Parts: sequence; C-alpha cells; structure tokens
Amino acid sequence: MNMELPDNLKLFKLPPSSEIMLFLISEEMKNRRHINGLVKVGFDSTYTCDLSSLILSLAGFDQRSDSLYEWYTALLDAHCEKVSPADVEGWKEAVFEMYVEIKNHH
Repeated sequence: MNMELPDNLKLFKLPPSSEIMLFLISEEMKNRRHINGLVKVGFDSTYTCDLSSLILSLAGFDQRSDSLYEWYTALLDAHCEKVSPADVEGWKEAVFEMYVEIKNHH
C-alpha cells in the first residue's frame, strides 16, 4: 500500500504502517485522557472514539479476544495518564512505549 502522509505530522521516521499505528495510538491516548478527565468530574462517558480494533489489526492481531481488549485498555489507561500531550517529547515517548508493548505482546 502506497500512502502519502502529511508533512506536518510529528513522526518517528519508521515505516509508514508503523507511523500510522503510532499516530492512531497518540490520538486514542488523547481521547482516552480527555474522556477519563470528564468522568472524574462527573460526566457520562457512554460515547468514545475507539481505535483499538484498527490499532490491534495494524499490530498483526488477527484474533482479538476479550482478554486482549482488556489488556489493551489497561495499557492505554496507564500510558495516557503518564504525561500530558502538552509535553511533546514526553508524549512521544509514552506513545512509543505503548507501541513497543503492543508489538511485543504479539
């Protein structure tokens, strides 16, 4: 698959499929962090953007069991609370750590 990525993305300079996965992980972490913040102040979180199936597919998980999704959700919660997206370098590190953990879990 040939894909042209926008020049303004802060990328890691990896193969395009890995870059896409890292971008999606970052977006999912931002969303999860936002939703968790809303829940903490009393809002309902019935609707969330869920990129887990796409991310896990890109990581090579053909079979995605409930236990895999539970593991992924715990991993996501742990990493999105480590650092704020405003800390660009810290955020990139947290995203990359999550990426590595997902790839190593496979």
